[in-house]
Amino acid sequence: MDSKDTKNNDPVISCDDDESTHSSSKTGLGKAAAGVAVGAVAAAGVGAPRKASAFFNWQFWDPSRVIMPDNPAPCSGVCAPQATEFPTVIDNEPTTSFTSMDRSNFFQWMTIASSSSKMHSVTYDKAIINLLRQCKRYSFGMPVNVMQHCLQTATRAARANASDDLVLAALLHDVGIAISYPGHAQIAAAIIRSSVSEAAYRSVFHHHEFELAHYGHRIGESTTMRDLYIHESWYATAAHFVDEWVQVSYDPNYPSYPLRDFKPLIRDKFRNYDTGSMEVTMSDCFREEPAN
Repeated sequence: MDSKDTKNNDPVISCDDDESTHSSSKTGLGKAAAGVAVGAVAAAGVGAPRKASAFFNWQFWDPSRVIMPDNPAPCSGVCAPQATEFPTVIDNEPTTSFTSMDRSNFFQWMTIASSSSKMHSVTYDKAIINLLRQCKRYSFGMPVNVMQHCLQTATRAARANASDDLVLAALLHDVGIAISYPGHAQIAAAIIRSSVSEAAYRSVFHHHEFELAHYGHRIGESTTMRDLYIHESWYATAAHFVDEWVQVSYDPNYPSYPLRDFKPLIRDKFRNYDTGSMEVTMSDCFREEPAN
């Protein structure tokens, strides 16, 4: 990542997305920012369906749709995820009546195709950005919410001239919280695994064990769990990742870069997962693997 011009004392400017008070749009980070990986973690909310007859003239069908708002009202407690990066169909969806695929008919599949067509345009980069935005809803009593913590961690990595892989890892190390708090490190690691180095992947996968060195003694937990991996090739990277970037990123006044500055690299890392470029035919599905 080209962020040599980025300084810790860069001028602070207002941010229109309420994600940060600092923008790096004039730096290399604004051009290349943070990268992401692995495919389908697209979270789509589905509301209560409405029955619709399968036998209608589907060519002229244009169902009414309710789209989730871009700026959902704040809530207290654990709330359902809100879609902010792409529209999600949640209400008034027609459903078909078959109970097994072999009892379906052509018109029913046209209903399904029409209903799902808009979601086919959702790219993985938008899905991951949406997942990260959902982390804004959780703080668990911390001084900053989870998305702010992730942005702060990634900003520190970028300002340290870390590789794109590590900036990505820093940005998404806690994104699994939007799916499940238990196991969130492993969920986040799975998301980035195919687009980052082994060291970056392991840094995310094991970051909780490495964090305990800083606070385990305060809650009656071991502070030496990271020692289990001391002979691994990625140990030094994971230790630096946590010690220098993760565990210090709870400062409400730290001038983090906004999420928009990390989007270009997210999109770049997801290029290989663009569903629009995937052309799979029926013959591909039945192609035999070559004999070894």
